[in-house]
Amino acid sequence: MPPSQGLKVLLVSNQNGDGQSVGNPILYRLVCTMRDDERIEAVDFMQFKAGAAISSLRQIASAGREYDLIHVHFGGLYALLVWMATRKVPCPKFITFHGTDIHAKAIKTAKSLREKIKIRLNQWASFVCIRLFDRHGFVAEEMQQYVPHNLRSRTLQRSFIQPLGVDYHLFTIQDQMEARKKLGIGEGKRVLFSDVSNTSVKRRDLAEKIVEYMGDDYQMLIMSGVSPNDVPVYVNACDMLLLTSDEEGSPNIIRECLALNKRVYSVDVGDARRQLQGLGNSLIISRTPQEAAKTILQNLEKPYTDDSRVKCRDILDFSRLNSRVIDLYSQVVKNKKAVS
Repeated sequence: MPPSQGLKVLLVSNQNGDGQSVGNPILYRLVCTMRDDERIEAVDFMQFKAGAAISSLRQIASAGREYDLIHVHFGGLYALLVWMATRKVPCPKFITFHGTDIHAKAIKTAKSLREKIKIRLNQWASFVCIRLFDRHGFVAEEMQQYVPHNLRSRTLQRSFIQPLGVDYHLFTIQDQMEARKKLGIGEGKRVLFSDVSNTSVKRRDLAEKIVEYMGDDYQMLIMSGVSPNDVPVYVNACDMLLLTSDEEGSPNIIRECLALNKRVYSVDVGDARRQLQGLGNSLIISRTPQEAAKTILQNLEKPYTDDSRVKCRDILDFSRLNSRVIDLYSQVVKNKKAVS
């Protein structure tokens, strides 16, 4: 590849990556940060739509031929279909798993047999994708333990870790009252609870009980169905984050709050414990509401000293984290071209 020519990358997901409407903020910010890297000539996003599956697959397969690499985000049956549709497209194909697509813990809270079967099929399809894609990534190291040992050992050389991050250009510290004015809320201590898709697995019921035990001075600030560009407003408006999910992969809302110097109180789920390691103003809390509330109130008595936006930038800033993934892109594309 000539030095002046950058990579053309196509990102694919079954979730919306549009920053102008309610979608997945991770995907939107991934596209934005990749466009800032001088090694990327073009990066585009395409969504697989289940309601128009055949049409989506045809469009993805057709468009894929114009790119140096296709990177699918989130596993499951849809990802397997995308691989099948693009199997004759000669460029390398990556996939990154984000959570329940690998560990399938959502099956514990599934309300019907049909839903449980769907979750298990998606997990199975993800394992098949590990065999088929050129490279497979995980947003957290902890997720690899859910891959069957035999499969993990056979494909270890093709795996990578893709930590998610925060767009430091978008997530800037703003005046709290100004942020609250934009949301139409007044004074008081606000506890942010993030539930983008309004799902039971996030355990809003548990969060509500914890806040109730914290006393009348504290109120929940629910963030659900919010445009990615509005997330920083909610984070700036709150005093702290409360995360009570039954299952997570690597919750990005933790990073987003730390990037804006907010306290984070999370149950031990996904890689939350690792994300909060070394911080004094953020803690792992119990799933027992009364005990969790007591722990949070005691910690709130301490002055804020973490300055996590500065101290943790190397593990928070999306542009720094994604640079390593682009290194891998370049290496794999170069090797592919050398062979062909």
